[in-house]
Amino acid sequence: MRFVNNRKAILVQDELNSNGKDILWRAHTNATITPGSGGTAVLELHGKKLTATILSPQGASFTSIPAARLAGTELAPAVDQENPGVSVLTIALAAPAGAQTISVLLVPQWDGGAQLETPSVVALDSWSLTSHP
Repeated sequence: MRFVNNRKAILVQDELNSNGKDILWRAHTNATITPGSGGTAVLELHGKKLTATILSPQGASFTSIPAARLAGTELAPAVDQENPGVSVLTIALAAPAGAQTISVLLVPQWDGGAQLETPSVVALDSWSLTSHP
């Protein structure tokens, strides 16, 4: 995770190898999630909005699910507590082959409509002070 665009946006990036298993990338939030088209979603909390955009993988999309244990997962020794007001922003990838990069740009909707550059997807081991705007 890093700030980009003069600290006006955040880039979250994960690199993993799924070994042919399904991937479910998750981000918990108290915001209301409205998935959009083209790999975008709008999160809103207390009248403030943030746009999430999937930079990688291309063609992926956001969904929103409740903040609850996923069906088929092992139960914890104690009963899970409820998560009132919490939703989960997700990206589901069905059994991708090989290494995967999930890159998400989080941009608050600034007053005045700041124009920001979309950063390139750069491998994590190549991130530097100058690798992104």
